[in-house]
Amino acid sequence: MNKKDFLKTYQNIDKLKQADVSNSESTPPLYRSSYDEKLIKDMHFAKFQKNLQQTQDNNSLKQLLEKEDWDEEDTKTLLKSLR
Repeated sequence: MNKKDFLKTYQNIDKLKQADVSNSESTPPLYRSSYDEKLIKDMHFAKFQKNLQQTQDNNSLKQLLEKEDWDEEDTKTLLKSLR
């Protein structure tokens, strides 16, 4: 390879880097503000805590998890309790 090929390769790499930067700048932010981000994350965490508490307090789910052999009804009961 000669000097001209090397320079052309470096120019192509620079163009690719600039294209990546311009693409990342054109994507809109996921949240409108940091307050919105905090609010949405808190809401999702509260939903998670509620679902966790409901599954831990569900006696039929506990019995199913302790059971060794499951049949079709047990599977339906599990899916029903997780909804």
